[in-house]
Amino acid sequence: MDAKGTIQFPLVAGATLCGLYYAMEYFGKESVNYFVLAYIAVGGTAGIKALLYMFVDQNNFKSIDDEFVIDFSIKMIDLEI
Repeated sequence: MDAKGTIQFPLVAGATLCGLYYAMEYFGKESVNYFVLAYIAVGGTAGIKALLYMFVDQNNFKSIDDEFVIDFSIKMIDLEI
């Protein structure tokens, strides 16, 4: 970690906590809990994928990564996921 990262960390952490506080005030505790749970689930899935890549040949998973699990688009803002 460099000096820029050490200075930036408390600012980002403070902004995140303030954002969560105001999100709880506006959306309610249950909605924010679902968001945090989904965030942790996506992070955990990425972590498990990284572990599998370390222990298993990466070519086995290349075909899975090339296909879309969820495929939708929003034409109004030209968003394709």
